[in-house]
Amino acid sequence: MPPHNLPLPRVVSWPSASALILLATTLALVAGCGSGTATGANDRDGVMIAEDEARPEFVLTDTAGRPFDFAGETEGYLTLLYFGYTNCPDVCPIHFANIAGALEQVPSEVRERVKVVFVGVDPPRDSPENIRAWLDHFDRDFIGLTGIDDALGVAQLAAGVPPATREEPDAEGRYAVNHAGWVYGYTPNDEQTWQFPLGVRQEAWASIIERLVEESAS
Repeated sequence: MPPHNLPLPRVVSWPSASALILLATTLALVAGCGSGTATGANDRDGVMIAEDEARPEFVLTDTAGRPFDFAGETEGYLTLLYFGYTNCPDVCPIHFANIAGALEQVPSEVRERVKVVFVGVDPPRDSPENIRAWLDHFDRDFIGLTGIDDALGVAQLAAGVPPATREEPDAEGRYAVNHAGWVYGYTPNDEQTWQFPLGVRQEAWASIIERLVEESAS
């Protein structure tokens, strides 16, 4: 699960959600499915199953300023968890545009059984207000979490992801953040943990999401 390390643009301006979804679809078609290593026995559409990774337990603060117990608040849901930052120029918005596009393709009864959680790992810039505004570009139901560095470190350790690191700012105060690039998916019955790399197509996202929700209900 290598972190990515790319420079930030000088100015970040957000296009519409539909434009981001179109961009993500185009890039996914060009890039195909991502590759990576995990401890699972299955590899489908570039997605790895890691059955030894349990739903993590940690508490952070949501964008309304309330404590959010991740394990308790997401219990019984297909949960997609990602550690990123709102100034990310590429991987984070592509992931979330693809997820948002996929959730538009599944039946409403499936969508109601899915929770998407974004953890901002750049506290100086990932304020609750900035996280909420960033997520609202994709889906207003997406959950945003933040915290101080120590709390974020505990959460990343609980999830088994490499801790994010901030690079030294340049002369204008801009900097990049190295962070894990996988989206983690926890099935509603907690029998499996999935790892989604960059490049999973929206159609694959939608198919896997629908199947996992339906299988947990049977």
